[in-house]
Amino acid sequence: MDDPVVVRRATMSDVDGLVASGVSLFREDCIVHDRLRNPEWAAVNAADYETGNLADPDLLVLVAVHGRAVVGHLTGGFDAEPATWLAPTVDLISLNVMAEWRGQSIGTRLMGEFKAWARGRGAVRCRVTAYSANQGAIRFYRRHGFASLQTTLAADL
Repeated sequence: MDDPVVVRRATMSDVDGLVASGVSLFREDCIVHDRLRNPEWAAVNAADYETGNLADPDLLVLVAVHGRAVVGHLTGGFDAEPATWLAPTVDLISLNVMAEWRGQSIGTRLMGEFKAWARGRGAVRCRVTAYSANQGAIRFYRRHGFASLQTTLAADL
């Protein structure tokens, strides 16, 4: 029998797996949906980025692991005293499940842990951004209670 996928807080020993998951997300989402994204950014900067995330007490970094392999991740941030909001908020910064592991409720499990963490810290709203062309991500977020709040428009000059 296969080992189950475990969702837990990431540690420094997960950095390589976090980098792989983050690079996968960047290549599959950002580069595909935005021609101005630097395709080299993630590969060059991801290790420092993930290490910094793990050190930040207001960020939650979760991994989904199968055995020792990271098969997905979620990073979210908490803002206890947002200057322009009336209550604490969280932002879902990144969420990825490696393509071969999708369809097994791993993203749902990551989202559940994130929402529980956010509620436990007193957050009353969670925000996430997604490329409008990434309909799969938008469907996923809508299934988890997200609704459109703002629209970001861009114009190439």
